[in-house]
Amino acid sequence: LVQNIPDTNDALQTLCELFGTVRPSFSGYAFDVFSKANPENLAYTSKALEIHTDLPAEELAPGIQFLHCRINDAIGGDSLYVDATAVAVAFKKQYPEFFDILTQFKVPFRYTTDHQDVRAKQRIIEIDPDNGEVSGINFSLHLADIFDFTQRHIDVFYPAFRKFGQMLNDPKFMMTFRLNAGECIVFDNH
Repeated sequence: LVQNIPDTNDALQTLCELFGTVRPSFSGYAFDVFSKANPENLAYTSKALEIHTDLPAEELAPGIQFLHCRINDAIGGDSLYVDATAVAVAFKKQYPEFFDILTQFKVPFRYTTDHQDVRAKQRIIEIDPDNGEVSGINFSLHLADIFDFTQRHIDVFYPAFRKFGQMLNDPKFMMTFRLNAGECIVFDNH
């Protein structure tokens, strides 16, 4: 948690560049989250978002993300963060067969608007080929596309996917807090 960040675009850019080169996503260098009429994204609503990783529809999703709160005059607004790597490690111990399934199947993700259609297939749990450790998580119910698996593969995949989703929502892996104006949280998106 970084505090006392000025309320400017430049302040966030400067902070980000302390970590390395800033690479844009399909939304550009920054994605402003606010409520608006006729939203094209759940982030533009006042509805709670389910646990998810950002941008799984991108072939190379950001590894580090910065959430900079510039204004927070909403009632409520607590954010939930999950240590998804810890969930994956516990999942491997409790459900080794399910863990293996989620490291093998590539799931289709899709993000569409009136002006873009971004798609990629990602493994739910990524494994580092050098050390065998969990190196990434790709999980988003609202960006999952149609699972284009055979029925036999759906029967194998879906129970593992569902169980992992349940574990991601276990409170023992969660942090809950509210960002205030001038605060920024930096986290590893994988």
